Amino acid sequence: MTHNPYAPPSAPVQESPPERSAVPAGRTRFWGQFYLSPIGRTGRLFYWLFGFLPLALLGVGFGVLLPRTLDETRYLLTGAILLLWPQAVILARRFHDINLTAWWVVVFWALPFAFVLLHAPLPPGTGTIVGWLGAIALGLIPGTRGSNRYGNDPRGNSSMARSRTN
Repeated sequence: MTHNPYAPPSAPVQESPPERSAVPAGRTRFWGQFYLSPIGRTGRLFYWLFGFLPLALLGVGFGVLLPRTLDETRYLLTGAILLLWPQAVILARRFHDINLTAWWVVVFWALPFAFVLLHAPLPPGTGTIVGWLGAIALGLIPGTRGSNRYGNDPRGNSSMARSRTN
């Protein structure tokens, strides 16, 4: 008799414990850590897919969809404040990936405000454009290969990390 590859496994079936949540713990841990924890590194792919694009779409959506009245400005400000920490976390981990300290986030955000505070003779919106260009440039800069002082390579180049420690 030949072995049938489509046959069910021969191990005994046992009752599995009930699930506590519809979402596995690993997934909730990932999303919570990605948007709330500044520890570690974020590679370019995750920066673009889960950082830059969603937050940019939310920001533009808030700005375009809400009319410019005093009442809706409160909603816009609330949305901006809620997105402030996730944006800071993602930027901090992206700076960690290129082996820079997270304090560069302060410089990243302070530069557009410096244009306003210094009364630079620039057209309106220049600070916003500089911020967008900086975020795009940050997503194009390749990260440090192998481990650095902020963690392992998010691309999973463990051979590079092992060769540095040996």
